[in-house]
Amino acid sequence: MRHPFKPARPLLLILTLLWLPTALPQTDFQIVWVVIGEAAAAAGEDQTSAGRRLFMASELADFSLRRVTIARIDAQPVVNELTVGSRVCITSLKIVAYDAKGVPVKHAPLSISIRQDHKDLIGLTRSKNDICIAPSAAGEYPIRFTSLLPAKDGTLRGAQIFVRVKA
Repeated sequence: MRHPFKPARPLLLILTLLWLPTALPQTDFQIVWVVIGEAAAAAGEDQTSAGRRLFMASELADFSLRRVTIARIDAQPVVNELTVGSRVCITSLKIVAYDAKGVPVKHAPLSISIRQDHKDLIGLTRSKNDICIAPSAAGEYPIRFTSLLPAKDGTLRGAQIFVRVKA
């Protein structure tokens, strides 16, 4: 004689499987940006300068005491195309910071950031006078410039360029 509940077991298994979620929960992906150095914005015929520890706290305080604000940052060229093995340096870019009246702010302090997950591929070299990248793999690598001086509303302004590398 068969047990009366035995045929219900496959039905119970099917109902249990239908109750389980069909997809695994999605984990949040977060891009982490790391600061790799500083840049001083160009103004007029000046060249952009870049490196490590370009600004002392007293220089930043001087900008603040003079109530210098940054409304916009412009970085050109926005897209830099390279081949693997080539390099681009920050001093070759034209980076200009503007105040609320649209006047360029000479030597405005900026931080330079790259994506953490690109750090090993980007071929980063830093010196006191420049920061260069020579990516070792094809791809697109963004670089961000963020003002160390706030805008009038207290937020920080920035610009982003892209380095597109072909094999």
